[in-house]
Amino acid sequence: MSETDDMVQDAVSRYLEYTELGGRPPDFSDLAADVREKVQQIIGMLEQTEGIALRTAFPEEAGGPSRSAGQLLQASGSVEDRALLAELDAWLPPGTPVDVDGAPSGFALPNLPVAASWTVGTTGGRVRVWRIDVPAAADLENDTTHLVSLDRVFRAFSETAAICLVCADLNCLLLEPQDCAPVIEVPAGGVTSRRYRRPIAPVGEALSAYLRELIPAWEALPRFVTGSAQALDVTALATEAAAGAVGIQKALGARARYPKKEVLSALGEPEAGALAQMAISLYEGRHTAEEIAVQLTKLAGSP
Repeated sequence: MSETDDMVQDAVSRYLEYTELGGRPPDFSDLAADVREKVQQIIGMLEQTEGIALRTAFPEEAGGPSRSAGQLLQASGSVEDRALLAELDAWLPPGTPVDVDGAPSGFALPNLPVAASWTVGTTGGRVRVWRIDVPAAADLENDTTHLVSLDRVFRAFSETAAICLVCADLNCLLLEPQDCAPVIEVPAGGVTSRRYRRPIAPVGEALSAYLRELIPAWEALPRFVTGSAQALDVTALATEAAAGAVGIQKALGARARYPKKEVLSALGEPEAGALAQMAISLYEGRHTAEEIAVQLTKLAGSP
């Protein structure tokens, strides 16, 4: 390992210690420019891979809630970006987190000109929305060669549920991990090549429907009423269970041969009472299961 690699590793270790234990963020100003650039690239990858943004400020300096499409729309200067963000703002549920996505800058994506990118949702439902410099989604649908590159993105950012490729006409192709990697088809057992499984659709409609599918709305849990539980009568339950067990054995004895018939037919209340007492003793912890087994062996008259 070179001296540069050692410095990069030390800087990243200091950053991880800061994110896990808190305190002041590490100062990388003393590092050479090329080393500092490598460190920032690795930190950027770590923040994306984690699934939620890592802490980047002291607690007293922390920002407010996650941004929304409407907030990003106000800060955007590109006409194309504003059109896409306005579509998201109109369709997404209020409060859906939307933020700028830096993932495309870390990957070589041949034939896939990503002009702008955002993440929508949080862990468990994160979708990467990428605006592509392609006039219409129908043009992009005819080329599947870039699915290999997108497969690497899914593997690098495991929290990504889908990637939404949006073209200039604001129609999109929504891709999931299984679309970008060969899979074994069931029940035929053959390998299915990479392909689009979802049709072209307007980005707002497609993304909102996908999020509802991914994170369904759950009905509210019914209210639990406390104090309504009834206490169990252990003695009554043990007596009932023991009497039932003895009754079954007596019924078997009626059809058995001697001497088993005589032994089973002789069972009655004393044996049922003894069994009930054993069950109660086991429930109350006065005897162990092994001790009860010894008593049962004696009760059965076995050597």
